[in-house]
Amino acid sequence: MNQEPIDERDFVSDFRKNNKAGFYRFVKQYDNYMYPIMRAKGYEPKTSNTRTVVFTFGEVSYSRRGYKKNGVWCYPVDEKLGLERYMRHSRELMYQIAKMSTIVSYRKVVQMIDMVYGVFITYSTVLNAVKITTQLFNERDDYRFYDSHDINKKIESEIIYIEGDGVMVKTKEGDRKRTDLAHFVVHTGSKKIGKNRYELQNKRETISTDHSQAKERLIDVLENDYQITKDTLIVTNSDHGHGYTPYTFKEIAKHLGVKRHEHFWDAYHLNKKIDKEMKSFGSDLTHLLYEAVKCHSKKTARTILDTAESMCTDEEAAYQLDEFRKKLLNNFQYTKPAELRGLTYAGIGIMESQHRKVSYRMKRRGMYWSIKGSDTMSRMIILDYQKELRDLFFGDWRDAYEKFQSLPTSASEYLSENSNRLINKTIQKRVSHTKIAQRLR
Repeated sequence: MNQEPIDERDFVSDFRKNNKAGFYRFVKQYDNYMYPIMRAKGYEPKTSNTRTVVFTFGEVSYSRRGYKKNGVWCYPVDEKLGLERYMRHSRELMYQIAKMSTIVSYRKVVQMIDMVYGVFITYSTVLNAVKITTQLFNERDDYRFYDSHDINKKIESEIIYIEGDGVMVKTKEGDRKRTDLAHFVVHTGSKKIGKNRYELQNKRETISTDHSQAKERLIDVLENDYQITKDTLIVTNSDHGHGYTPYTFKEIAKHLGVKRHEHFWDAYHLNKKIDKEMKSFGSDLTHLLYEAVKCHSKKTARTILDTAESMCTDEEAAYQLDEFRKKLLNNFQYTKPAELRGLTYAGIGIMESQHRKVSYRMKRRGMYWSIKGSDTMSRMIILDYQKELRDLFFGDWRDAYEKFQSLPTSASEYLSENSNRLINKTIQKRVSHTKIAQRLR
């Protein structure tokens, strides 16, 4: 017997109606529950207004009581729902919009919300969700200066790995309509989790359109999230591009007070450089230079480069080779292989793979970003991969931050002894980070 199949959309529509009915019951019950409590606190019921908000289960209009005390208005139902004044969309919906925007374009987010929730939003709603995320980032950055960071929760490791590199994205402003995202990764090693799969342990990432700001955040993460002593080994790796030279990482290691620091010229970028500069001199000479680096023989490398120089047929080629020669020989100590330093390559040279999550979202389909938009989106992508984006919207840090914000810092006599120590620590930390950032510029 053939029967016409059901249209699942009809069921979903009925479920949504039931969800709304349940929501109205909850609002009414909670509003009645809070009535005697608010009266006991001295609040007088003054109005019963209707408010329209878009939730993940649809757009609803509900009535709730408003109370007033000493000129201050309070709406308990709105507070329970996490709704601030004038909010047109729930915080949960805005979070999910923000999360979707790290995967697809803003216009695609509009389509996805309609398809998944049957809720209509506009392009400007997505922009507003990203704007809210920017504000939350600013508040959380400020909060990290207040946070005491429990020393017992810091990550302990004998070796800490640090890598840095830039991700170039197209922007509407800036030099050549391009902006470099400064990206740093910190971890404590690589662990095998499958046949050909490895996972970085205790990983932290920072990214910013401002290189100095990215380094400040890197230092903040190192100081507050990791237990670093004078015996900690810091292993750093970079392509030696502008802003990622050995000096940059030496200054960071010096700031942290560590005595053991090993820096690597990233093997992937070094080999690409050798291949590019030696290509015109033949594969045999190129291979010999690879071997000289692998055996860490500076003398052999110099001989090979002398041979290549004698083969130059024009002044431009000779100049280009000379520039490469100076850079390679001056930085030859950083080409020393890990095994010759008593280390392994596990966990070193991971930067390219860490870039992908950002470049996949931000560099395809001819996208152009504003400077501010690219900064926020890159941070959102990283936070989402760390499974911490939800905490940005709903984490306990927000309540703690509001308490710190309410401290009467303009009247020191009202501050407790603990608050004074907290403010002094905040000032010292800001000064410390500013000084190191200035030295690294």
